[in-house]
Amino acid sequence: MLSTITEQRANSDTSRRPEQKTEVTFESVSTNPYELSYACLLIPRFSTHYLIGDLADNLHNWMGQICLSFSWRLDFISVQPDYLQWIIRVPPATSPARIVSIVRHQTSKDIFENFPRFKKENRSTDFWAHGYLVIVSTSPHPPKMVKEFIRLTRQQQGFFIDRG
Repeated sequence: MLSTITEQRANSDTSRRPEQKTEVTFESVSTNPYELSYACLLIPRFSTHYLIGDLADNLHNWMGQICLSFSWRLDFISVQPDYLQWIIRVPPATSPARIVSIVRHQTSKDIFENFPRFKKENRSTDFWAHGYLVIVSTSPHPPKMVKEFIRLTRQQQGFFIDRG
């Protein structure tokens, strides 16, 4: 965004010379002009743990707080019953693995504190299934990719067994 300021200066000899106009143009400067966008996806560890109701609402809030705390920009979030998907803009020095690790840890802590029924079934400290899906993108994951990721994760957990 450009801003223009027009400044009028009177000449030192004001008796005969007209005023001179000086135009100054400012360009906005970003403190971090190079950022990367990642589309990230997590699924609950238990297929029976749905991200609905108050939990879904809280995840929206918690993700906003996490991003604000780490100076990340949350561009998109989708909380579906069987997955959490978000798009985040971060400095290049921030690795996708670090982003996911922080989100997993913080949201797991909040979920178990606020929804103890999930902690009764899940004895680990991580609400989320092992693994994650991250792509460099400014758009959400394609639905087919999400479905396949969920299928493969559940298969690795032993929930779905391919018999083909």
